[in-house]
Amino acid sequence: MKKIAYFSPLNPIRSGISDYSEDLLPELSKVYDVEVYVENGFEVENTNIKENFVIREYAEFSKRYDNKQYNAILYHMGNNYSAHKEIYEFILKYPGIVVLHDYSLHHFFAAKTLEQGNLDGYREEMLYCHGKEGLDEANRFLNGEISPIWESNSLKYPLNLRILDHSAGIIVHSQFAKDLLQQQAGYVPIEVVPIPAPYISSTDNLDFEKETARSELDIGQRDFVISALGYANPTKRIDKVIEAISIIKSRQLIDNLKFYIVGEVAPSYPLKEIVKRYKLEKEVVFTGYVDLEEFDKYIAASDMCINLRYPTQGENSASLLKIMGHGKPVIATNIGSFSEFPGGVVYKIGFNEGEIDEIIEGILNAYKSDLIRFGKNILKYTSQNNSMYVSVEKYCYFVKNISSGESTNLNLGFVKFINNYKSKLLKVLTEKNTGNLLDHNISRIVKSLNKK
Repeated sequence: MKKIAYFSPLNPIRSGISDYSEDLLPELSKVYDVEVYVENGFEVENTNIKENFVIREYAEFSKRYDNKQYNAILYHMGNNYSAHKEIYEFILKYPGIVVLHDYSLHHFFAAKTLEQGNLDGYREEMLYCHGKEGLDEANRFLNGEISPIWESNSLKYPLNLRILDHSAGIIVHSQFAKDLLQQQAGYVPIEVVPIPAPYISSTDNLDFEKETARSELDIGQRDFVISALGYANPTKRIDKVIEAISIIKSRQLIDNLKFYIVGEVAPSYPLKEIVKRYKLEKEVVFTGYVDLEEFDKYIAASDMCINLRYPTQGENSASLLKIMGHGKPVIATNIGSFSEFPGGVVYKIGFNEGEIDEIIEGILNAYKSDLIRFGKNILKYTSQNNSMYVSVEKYCYFVKNISSGESTNLNLGFVKFINNYKSKLLKVLTEKNTGNLLDHNISRIVKSLNKK
């Protein structure tokens, strides 16, 4: 069985990538001997991972890498600096396959440089990735002429080139991300591996799952339940959903409507104040942080879910696939990777002036639909395109291509060639007859050029 070194945030680091890895690892271990690397002194929270995998600290990796212990290295890279700062350094030093969960890493580098007071570091990264245009844009921001680039223009300035240059291959979760990356760095092998739905409901159990989950969560069986799941920040557009619900309530369009905001809310996002302003204290419920088991229960208990995102960093949504795995109708923003899902599976809306009207329309469509029939269509699509089996199969295909040398990052190959040539040249220069050897090689180069 081939051996893989696996780098990723894991719980208790609260990250969608932690949850993703903890779902993926047990399936990958059926194909590979996986050793999981974590920060020195880090305690893995997940009992299943802790008991069934070799857990190694970062300090152990260098020696094992030099001893060629691994057939491949998998790095999971996202936009959260605190969760990925050390993984990033390993990527640059020990090239492997990078699972790029966010197309744009501008937030990561803003935290790495600007938040540390390193303005020149930010300028340097913009220059490296985007040339003089990027440097000029960085200076405009630093001079106070424009708003933060990661908030307004991160898809144009994604700051991901250094990772592309140093990776053996890149895995992304959407064709949208792959197309953008190939425009930047066509020399890097890139594979689309869909985000898996870790659990896919049986079509016969949808009503039973909903009733059971509601009973356990003390949610009324007759309520029409809408949920927004995951860390709530302004990009999730939940304030727009609250406004839409206030209009639905004022027009008495849905009886017993409840909106559950499942997960932590960003301190700077005043959702509770917005709820009070619209007098929706009885309709809107804040759960705060919940564990993965409860997270799934809230999805199962829902009639429909909301998964909006704007602006986008080119990211994907693991929570969207969890929702689809439970066969729930979901409203998503028609942008980036979300645009790739068919309309019969995901109800897609814009992010313009008509956004609130479109949210209302999406909610009413679900309310009037045959939810069981709708759910069966969603489950069929998810099983065919986003099962764990499909995802792991694509991982295996790409790992094989990279580890066998069938697919290669030409940039890494060129650097390796130059380093080897430099090493040989230095050796030659220390030997006798150096002049004759150099004359001979120069003569060969001249002859080769004359032939062309």
